[in-house]
Amino acid sequence: MVHIKKVDIFGFKSFGFKTTSVNFEPGLVSISGPNGSGKSNILDAIMFAMGENKARVMRAPNLRELIHDIEGNRHGPKLTRVKIQFDNSDRKIPVNSDSVILTREMNDKGESTYYLDSKKINRNRILDLFEMANAGLNQLNSVQQGTVTRISEFTNEEKRKTIEDIVGLSYFDEKKEESIKQLTEADQRLEVALARMGEVKKQIDELEVER
Repeated sequence: MVHIKKVDIFGFKSFGFKTTSVNFEPGLVSISGPNGSGKSNILDAIMFAMGENKARVMRAPNLRELIHDIEGNRHGPKLTRVKIQFDNSDRKIPVNSDSVILTREMNDKGESTYYLDSKKINRNRILDLFEMANAGLNQLNSVQQGTVTRISEFTNEEKRKTIEDIVGLSYFDEKKEESIKQLTEADQRLEVALARMGEVKKQIDELEVER
């Protein structure tokens, strides 16, 4: 079974611009600490690295705000980086390696870059690979601290969106939108191709008449 072995966090929320490493063992894991010490931010960092793009799921107003002290006066590049090392000894993730490292970097413009074992890869491929291993965002069912209390104060629309996020329905909505977009683009390309074929046929017919 795929499980997380280690998480390296840099510049993410309460984690400053110095890499913090958190090691995990197989089985039940408990993270304890005083309020405000960043326990929930570890889970947020994991979801971020695995492709979560909804800032509200990670308790932030927008993705840019996930970067530590984004409005501060730090010199040098402002970015966040989260690296997750997975145990893949059973090859559930379709990569021929006992260990798989997933990395996501995001700059202060909210632009993200993903790496799988140091090789650049797009987000959709990441989602698909981990979905195959039953270890994707859709399988990561989490209820954030304070969510139950906040739900009682939500509007009906906010409740629906929150529950969809918890059970993973939003992932399928996202894939549906992506498929519809690809289908629309394919239809447009087909229309262009058919129009060009019509023009070519017209030219051929005219040449035949001239002969």
